[in-house]
Amino acid sequence: MKIGDQIKKYRKNAGLTQEQVGNYLGVTTPAVNKWEKGNTTPDISLLPALARLLKIDMNELFSFREELTEYEIAQFTNDLSEIALRGDTAKAFDIAEKKILEYPHCSSLLCSAAVILNSALSLAVLEQEQRETYENKILEWLNRSADSEDDSVKISAVYMLAMKYTQRRDFERASQYMDKIPDIPIDKAMLQVGLLTEQDDPDAAAAFLEGKLLQALVRVQGYLYKIIELEEMTGNHRKADEIAEKAAQMVSLFDMWQYGTIVPYLILSAFRKDADQSIELLKSVLEEAQKPWKLNDSPLYYRYPTKESVEGMGQSYIQAILREVETQEEYDFLRGNDKLEKIMEEYKTQVNIG
Repeated sequence: MKIGDQIKKYRKNAGLTQEQVGNYLGVTTPAVNKWEKGNTTPDISLLPALARLLKIDMNELFSFREELTEYEIAQFTNDLSEIALRGDTAKAFDIAEKKILEYPHCSSLLCSAAVILNSALSLAVLEQEQRETYENKILEWLNRSADSEDDSVKISAVYMLAMKYTQRRDFERASQYMDKIPDIPIDKAMLQVGLLTEQDDPDAAAAFLEGKLLQALVRVQGYLYKIIELEEMTGNHRKADEIAEKAAQMVSLFDMWQYGTIVPYLILSAFRKDADQSIELLKSVLEEAQKPWKLNDSPLYYRYPTKESVEGMGQSYIQAILREVETQEEYDFLRGNDKLEKIMEEYKTQVNIG
């Protein structure tokens, strides 16, 4: 792409007119028009200021920027996940923004960063104004990646947008995005496994599939929790008990984090407004969340690239649990309970929540 095309594209992306660009650089509007048409080029002394105005670097201005490889994206997102799991939300967003500014058209990077930081945001303890800023940033990245030519990225972004707008109770927009999701998406993961296997790298194929398995199990766990809530809402208490038992059983079957054996019963006790049982289960969940989840001890994930234990996750989950108990409507019946307040204060001190 020629420099004139780049100037025009990024000027429009920035919402600027040719006149505004000219005023900023001290040149006339016709001069900017000639640049964009390719009739002339900017003076070399103007290029750094032009790049700053358009919020790109010089490489991008001259179309020198190459796309990130899948391996580079995987490496970056793995590092980003570790920072996010340590609870450093501001740093994680700052790093993601800088990388996206460097590679603004890499839809896979945009979508991956949005998904990771959306999860981190659900665990973070933030002021409402800061949370809203980050939420809007995630929506921006998802909307940009929803135009991707890569179908798998596009579907992931559209799915996330449908979910986000549902949470915001913008049901009309959520439905519009849901309509764009295909009924039977292609399982690219198995194609990737086949490719790695054919390339005589079965270890890499197995490690890749372990990560996909873990993602799927966490998703299924979330589905089960939601079904428990729905059965309680519809009055099917016996079914809710049976599903809670199955949700607890899958933790040991698939070597998942042990606190997951308690969560299903906490959901039940909260819906049934059993204060004593809810407080005991909350205490047990908080205790289990402090214990490390040693993924690599499991035969299911021993190749999965992680540290000996998943550092920082416990503190993040404790923060999320405390925030949920303080803010979610289903825990209103526990407000003012002295025993709960004592437990809350103890754990707030541990994770440095004011």
